This record gives sequence, C-alpha cells and structure tokens, in this order.
Amino acid sequence: MGIFSLFGKNNRPNGAPPEDDKVPAAADNQTPILYGDTVERSTNSMTLRDSASRSTTSMKIDAIESEMSSEFVHLPPTGKSASETDLAPTTTTQGSNTTQLTLPVMSRTTEYLDNESRSGSIEVSVSDTPEVIEEAAVLFASDQSEIAEQLLLNAIADNDLGASTHIVWWMLLDLYQITGKQQEFDNLSVDFANKFETSPPTWIDILTLDPQAKNLERPGSIPAVAFSGKLDANIGKQLERAQKLSASHPALRLEFTRVSSVDPIGCGLLLRMLKKLQKAGLDLTLVGADELAERIREILQVGRRDETAAPWLLLLEILHLLNLEQAFEDASIDYSITFEVSPPPFIAPHNKVITAAEENIPSPGIPAGNTLLMPTLIEGRTDELLTKIQTHANAHSPAIMDCSRLIRVDFSAAGELLNGLAVLASNGNAIEFHGVNHLITALFKVVGIHEIVRVVPRKN
Repeated sequence: MGIFSLFGKNNRPNGAPPEDDKVPAAADNQTPILYGDTVERSTNSMTLRDSASRSTTSMKIDAIESEMSSEFVHLPPTGKSASETDLAPTTTTQGSNTTQLTLPVMSRTTEYLDNESRSGSIEVSVSDTPEVIEEAAVLFASDQSEIAEQLLLNAIADNDLGASTHIVWWMLLDLYQITGKQQEFDNLSVDFANKFETSPPTWIDILTLDPQAKNLERPGSIPAVAFSGKLDANIGKQLERAQKLSASHPALRLEFTRVSSVDPIGCGLLLRMLKKLQKAGLDLTLVGADELAERIREILQVGRRDETAAPWLLLLEILHLLNLEQAFEDASIDYSITFEVSPPPFIAPHNKVITAAEENIPSPGIPAGNTLLMPTLIEGRTDELLTKIQTHANAHSPAIMDCSRLIRVDFSAAGELLNGLAVLASNGNAIEFHGVNHLITALFKVVGIHEIVRVVPRKN
C-alpha cells in the first residue's frame, strides 16, 4: 500500500466502498468525492457545460431508479420526487401506423453501406429467397427486432410465400424465443402445428435474451440475471429482476458475458445495484466480470473527465468484488489522477463473491471433440473470434462451429466474419456452422457466408 502515500491518501474510517451517489458533480461544479473524503475544488475546474452534462447524467440515473417497480429488500425507499421520473427515457410504441423503417429498403442487388465494417461495405448476395426473409434477417441483425417481427407477421398473414412459408414461421418463432415472448411463441406454435401438421419447435429458456423471461430454477439453484448487448439506460428490467430475486434468495448470479459495450448511465445503474445487493447481504456469483471490466476500460481515458465518474467507480467496484488488489490499486491511481482525488484503499469484500465461467456443455446432435462453441452474440470486431476459428480449423477438418447458443450476429460483424472466413476457406480450411437459428441462417445467405462455409440450420 506504500504507493498510495505518493498521493497523500487520507485516513478513512471502516474503509467504506466508493459511493457513486456522491460522485457525479452536479451544477455546483465540484470534483468527485470518494470514500467519504472531502475534496477541495480543483483549480482547473470543469466548464459549465461539463457540469451540466454531469448533472443531467446523474439525474437520469436517479430517474431510472425511481421508475423501477419494486423496492429493494431491506432498504428504505429512495424518496425520489415525482418530477424526477419525468426525466427517464420513454419508449415509443411501435405499431403498424407509427413504426418507421430505419434501415434502407433493400433490393436484390443493393449494397448496404456500413462504416464499422472492415471492408467498408457489405454486398447483399443475390438469391431467390423472398425479400421479406432477407429484410427481416437484416433488421434483426441490426437490433430492430420489433420491426422484423411486424414484417414477419404481415408475411404470414398474406400467406403468399410458396415454398418458403415454413422458413418465415420458423424465423418468427425464433424471434419470439430470443425476445422472451413466450405467450406469443406458444400461440404461434399451436397455429404452426395446425398448418404444417407437425410438431412445432420447443421453448428453450437459455435461448432468450429477455431477462424477464421465465427461467427454470431447479430447487437449490442460484437464480440468474443476464445482461446483454449494451449496458445502458435500458437495463431497468434486469435491475428490477435482481431486486425481486434478492427478496427471496440469499444468493444471486449475475452474468455479463453477453455485454458488448457500456455507457455511463448503465454503469451508474449497475454500480448502485451492486452496492445494494452487498448491503442486503447477498452472496454473489459473477460470470464474465473480467470481460465487463474490459468493456468499461474501453470508454475510459486517464486524465479525461467525462460527464460522470460512474464508469471509473464501477470498474473499481468490480475489481474490489473480484478481490483483485493489484488491479484495483492500478485503476485507483488512474482514477485519482483523472479526478484529482486521493486514491481509495483496497478493502476485501465482506460478502461471499465467487466467479464462474459460462457453461460449455456439448449440444445434442452436434459431434463432440472437433466442435468450437460459438458465443451467444457476435457483435463489434470479430478478430478474436476469427483467431479462435482459425486455430480450431488448423486442428480439425472439417472444423465444426457449434451455433446452438448463438442467438444473434450483428450486421456489420457479419461482414467482418465473411471476410475472415473467406481467407480461411481460400487456405483450404473446411468449416461448418451447425445448429444455426433461422434468423442467422437467413442473414448468412444475405451476406454470402453460406457460399464459403457449410451452414446447417437448427432442427425443429
């Protein structure tokens, strides 16, 4: 701990963990206060615009918390005023008359431009697949599931798809599965059985991205809350579920392996929840916490003061929970340099906190031994994933990619994946994607991946 003496660390009673509520300086333009320290205003004070930004971010976090439907167990009400809730983000209902298509209308020969794609553009493959299938696949890959759902529903209602009819039904069932709409899934399954006179797909809890979807909890098992996609202002449902479970369970499992990116508001909300869970005395199992820490580091820069210190404090909190003392000290020094405050001391977590890896269980019907389990989400850069595929392909022929848990491939990531797989195929590697859901199967046909590797759709 001698390194902290360089920064003039204050003596702090009880070594309380950082309080995020004290961190985002509001309109008074004060620097963050950590571990109960009283910090003098920096001579290089933030601009008024930065202060307003920090104040707005803090108010948004407060407002989102106040909207959560259930009170946290063992804790008194937060006492947020009704006016604060007006600041929370609103969700616009998308219906047939109000929904606006936010992707460009695609024709068979359209080239869809994407700035994030390595090649600069993704050429949509020419095929005899009905346009509704291609468009729904691209919409879902672009994280616009509600518009994709309406498109598929309209196509089923028109009933003019010929030999591709069953594909559209499978795609909609997959979409309901992924988005956690079990009632709609069950209703469509009944219609599916009547129309095609065969058994419909079955509901599998692990294939939903909706944390509010009903999970099968075995007696004695630890309930889980899974975060996915971007950790931002839209994690309210996950936080509400964590609150609800904390009232009836002594332990909770938090999963972050599917988090692709973070923003300050999401960091602030999760930080407060972690503190509340610890204050309530819950034992925590953290899955993918190391990966979450890396996502947070991606938006931080030493010496740059953003609108709130919440991402810094969430990073420190995660390192604290993981009992990573050296990493905590390194991050705390960077934090203290950035906000000109004394670095916090490392205090071992009082609650039982364990880490766990995401289960890697061989999937039924897929050969064991020469398979590589694909992640749940493929988003952003695909360099690391392509390296794993290349390593696996060098050792196995054919190299089988187990896609039984792959739920979604981002559209721009699909372009990068196409480029990487093309290189591997040109080197003579035989690669097969097995157990691919029907939304991703359609996407792979749109971008042309099916022409490079063998794609085996999921059996229903």
